[in-house]
Amino acid sequence: MKIAIDRLRLLAFAIIFIGVALGIFDAVRTGALLVATGTAIIATTKYLRSNRHRKIELILPVAMALLLFVVALTLPHAK
Repeated sequence: MKIAIDRLRLLAFAIIFIGVALGIFDAVRTGALLVATGTAIIATTKYLRSNRHRKIELILPVAMALLLFVVALTLPHAK
């Protein structure tokens, strides 16, 4: 299970890196969507690997990623 979570986290970091690169090179909406997705994946995997399972450690970062996702979808004139 730890190997799968580690691979998922590496994939999430790659998604975030690609999202930041797309945001730099003028694809803001797509970049923000990828950053939000990667952030939600990282928050979920950190929650799964922690010994203490407090709900706020999962809900708050995932909610912020979801809000970023919604804002990215509502951007006017995004390329």
